[in-house]
This record gives sequence, structure tokens and C-alpha cells, in this order.
Amino acid sequence: MADALLQVKGLERRFGGLRAVDGLSLEVQAGEILGLLGPNGSGKTTAINLISGVLEPNAGSIKVNGHEVAGMPSYRISSYGISRTYQLVRLFSGMTVRQNVVAGMAFVHDHEFGSRADEKADALLAKVGLAGQGDTLAGDLTYMNQKKVELARALASRPKLLLLDEWLAGLNPTELIDAMKLVASIREENISIVMVEHVIEAVRSLCDRCVVMSAGMPIASGTPAEVLADPEVIRAYLGEDEDA
Repeated sequence: MADALLQVKGLERRFGGLRAVDGLSLEVQAGEILGLLGPNGSGKTTAINLISGVLEPNAGSIKVNGHEVAGMPSYRISSYGISRTYQLVRLFSGMTVRQNVVAGMAFVHDHEFGSRADEKADALLAKVGLAGQGDTLAGDLTYMNQKKVELARALASRPKLLLLDEWLAGLNPTELIDAMKLVASIREENISIVMVEHVIEAVRSLCDRCVVMSAGMPIASGTPAEVLADPEVIRAYLGEDEDA
């Protein structure tokens, strides 16, 4: 659609002879949660790295609100309203929780400084369930709370589009319920989300649409119910039935 917040067309990335992403196209509307699914090694994280500017594509287009951003460095893409978390949490472990969140404001035009920045960071920490934890060293937190700090830092840049790379991975059932509620609350603020995810419960509950990748290529798109019942998707995850 012409008014899509994010438009990806014909995206490609090669590593030598390996086509890690091969002809990926997708769109994300304002306030929508799109699931990016696929078995391990299917190219999902590479796609997120291309969209966020960690990697440069070999071919294809990435537009944010109609602006071409393919190949731009991460800091410039961030200025167009894209922020992300990582598959492995990346915090400044020797800095406080509050300082980590303030660091997320660095590339925001007109961002606050000093006590005003600290106040905004504390408000974001309260939003993710870490009220009163601002002075704690990030490295002293539990795994779940480190994930929350990384999310608060991503939100500090005031994104229009948030890329979550397996943000729900490694959580126990209670933490998962809490985390899913938090993701849903972010969408209520009209922030679009692309979720790379393996937790099917979360995909069914949170995603409006899904794109499924296999061996770098998109193989299905549609609602969660549609793609999870697609025979091509089932084969990608489970392999061919030898008795068929």
C-alpha cells in the first residue's frame, strides 16, 4: 500500500555464495504488528539487520514513510523513526539502568539533557516495569529485566517502528505473559512492530499479519492462522513426510 509505514521490496543480501535474504518484500502499516517467522537460519535476523542499517543490502528497496533508507548507516535510519532490540541483549553493563536508557535518546532531534533526560528515562523504566531501578547497574539485573532495559532504551528514541528480534526468547511462562502484555501496550501507542519470533503463542496473540521465510526467501504471508496452517510453512519447519 502506498501509505505503508515500512515498505520492503526485493531485498537481497549475499555472503559469498550464500543468499541469506533473497527477494524479501513486506509492508507494515501504522500501529500494526507484523510477525517475521521461519526456522533457524531462514534469514530473519539478517532481514532485521538490513532494515535497521546494521548491514547493507546487495539489492532491493527499504522505504520508511516513503523515504528510501536502504544502505544508510544505523544512526541515520534511526532518525527516520526505526529502533530495535537484539537477539542477544546488548547493554552497557557498567552503566546504570537510567544511563542506558538516556543513551537511547542520543540520536533524537531535540532530545532532552540532564535532569529532564533522567526524568524521561525514569518514566520509560516505569512503563516497562522497572520503576525505582534507575540507579541499579545494568549488569546486576536479571535476564528478563535486562531485556526490559533494552526495550526502554529502544523506546527512548521515540520510534514509529520497533524491531524486536526474538525479544520473548528464554522467558519462563510468567515472564512471557508479562512481556506479551508489554508488547501489546506499545502497539496501543500507535507504534508499529516487526517481531522475529518463535513463540507461537505470542504470534497468535499479538501479530496482525505474518511473513514466513525459508532459506532466505519469503514462502507465505497472511494472518497467523493462515500462515501456520500453510503446507509450505509446515514443510519448512518439520520437513517432508517420508511416508507421504
